[in-house]
Order: sequence, then C-alpha cells, then structure tokens
Amino acid sequence: MLFSHDQACHQCAYVGKASVLKLLCYASDLPSGVRQGQLPGACEQVACALDGQKVVDLLPSSSHLLHYYAPDVALPASNAHCTQVEDALQDRHYGVWAGRSLRDMSAAEQLSFLSDPTFAPPEGESFSAFCRRTTQWLQAVGQMAQPAVVLARPAVVRSLVTYVLYPAEGSVTMAHAARVDVQPGSYSLLTCHAGQWRVGMLNAPA
Repeated sequence: MLFSHDQACHQCAYVGKASVLKLLCYASDLPSGVRQGQLPGACEQVACALDGQKVVDLLPSSSHLLHYYAPDVALPASNAHCTQVEDALQDRHYGVWAGRSLRDMSAAEQLSFLSDPTFAPPEGESFSAFCRRTTQWLQAVGQMAQPAVVLARPAVVRSLVTYVLYPAEGSVTMAHAARVDVQPGSYSLLTCHAGQWRVGMLNAPA
C-alpha cells in the first residue's frame, strides 16, 4: 500500500542531503491470549518468523543490517545480523490488567480504557504514554543513516506507522490508531529523507 507525500510524511532529524534511512518493520505474531479477547502481557515472547530472503528483497542494497527488536519478541533462530534490544519497542504495559478480558471489566472501566488516552490500568501504561515512548524512539533513530529492521508486536508497528501518517496533531490519537491495521507477520517500510518521514509500504505479506 503506497501513500502520497502529503498523506505520509513527517519531519525527522536531517541526516544529510543524499542520505535515506530505510526502516523495515516486521510485525510479530499476536500474544496467545489476544485472540481470545485478553489484554497482552509483557512476559510472553511471541514468535517472529522473519524471512531473511524477504528482507533482502525489500532492502536489496543493504548488508549486515542492524535489527532492533523488542524484548517481548523472540528473535529468529537463524538471524545472523547485528541485533540490539530496545525496551522502547515493547508492547503497551497493561499492569495488573494483563491477561484480563474487556468483558470482565465494569462499564466505567471499559469507558475509561476505550476512550481516555490518558487512562492507565493499575501499574500499567496509558495509550498516550505508550505512543509517546514508541514515537520518541522513532525520532531518535531518524538521526541514523543506515537501513535497519524493526522486530516488534503489531501494536508497536501500528504506533510507528500512525505517527508518520498523522503528524499534524503532534501525537498519535486513539482515532488515528483506529484507522490503521497492521497484520501479524506483515512487513511495513518507513523511510526518512531530507527531513521527512514517509510510509513506503504497509502490510506487505510474508
């Protein structure tokens, strides 16, 4: 899926006139309980079936890629590239609500959780704090000129993509996130050139 310049650009740190940062984001599988309607926990390392040949096809001129990965994603056993764990790429922290279903919440809890971006579950993280954490990481990595791969859960990839698509608000909102779907096992490409972030590809299948 391709986007126009106006739809999919956002200012990032300038990395040189000829430099283009390519960030290939791979969305891992979902945590096991999510398909049963449960909020995910941070302890489970979900599977990540990254296809090395697919990476070569999408980043053909790159070698010895740095792989940024979240601690809640299991690295592929065959990965031979340099790796760097990034706590900022973890899924949202749901605190004591991890493993809990929305059906088990009171009406007031559901309303707060689904409509208030500043609401945080007990010992957990708000939607706003989660998005701020991931987008601050993206802003920092935008200063790099070398292509890289991100291995993270779908919610994290969605947060990064949404930040690039909707820069005018200054932060990702719940309404923006609801307009973007990132499928497990898919590839999305973000690029930064001449101070602008763009979405070059979204949800390419494995």
